[in-house]
Amino acid sequence: MAEEKQTEQVIRHEHISIRQEPELKITVNRGQRGGYGWEIQYSGTDKKELLHAIEEADRELREKYLNE
Repeated sequence: MAEEKQTEQVIRHEHISIRQEPELKITVNRGQRGGYGWEIQYSGTDKKELLHAIEEADRELREKYLNE
């Protein structure tokens, strides 16, 4: 009789986190009376960078839409 080889099956689950690049999303809305408003979303882990990006985006939006 031939010997049977037994193989062991191992299942390994690995979980890794990949740091995503910061993402900036801006939604600009125009009201019925012609005024503008916006929503700024920024994802990131550095609080200073996060605040700077939101402040800069808000400043640019105000210059473009509120100072016409």
